[in-house]
Amino acid sequence: MRYWIYLLLITLAGCVNDLAEVNQLFEQAETGTEVAKDIEMLYSDSAVVRVRIIGPTLIRYLEGDKPRDEFPDGVHVDFLEEDGSVNSTLDAQYAERFTRENLVIVRSNLNDGIPVILKNNRGEKLETSELIWDEGDSKVYTDKFVKITKPEEIIFAYGFTANQDFSQYTLQKVVGRVKVDDNEFKN
Repeated sequence: MRYWIYLLLITLAGCVNDLAEVNQLFEQAETGTEVAKDIEMLYSDSAVVRVRIIGPTLIRYLEGDKPRDEFPDGVHVDFLEEDGSVNSTLDAQYAERFTRENLVIVRSNLNDGIPVILKNNRGEKLETSELIWDEGDSKVYTDKFVKITKPEEIIFAYGFTANQDFSQYTLQKVVGRVKVDDNEFKN
């Protein structure tokens, strides 16, 4: 019996923790945050996968007024046809998705010279520093400078709006000369 009492006293003496050290651990831990690595997210509409998002790191902030997902190490997005084929892609160095607003903002690091790139299956490519994707309206837009490279020309503008698959778009404040087909304009 004495053996058990001595063992109990030694055990209790060894379990003393400094309350300040314990509190410091909890203050450093970020509660309400999830981190995932090498993720792939699928979004569907009427049981058909429409969007695939791939990123090396996803940080999900669950608490607060604006819950959001952050892709601090970049993101790749495939916009899909009903048969699963890719009709356009989006690549960016940084992305934030505001879950309540259904908005995704993608940005580039222009110091590295790498822009946000949106490509469609017609061989057109958009380059810009920031692009906003409104998931609810299935639109992408920006008021920043854009460069659109088409197989036969390059267009520069300040401002851009398109459907999410980049098959139809409108430019604001076009800069430079633009090749226009008379058949495209009807009075």
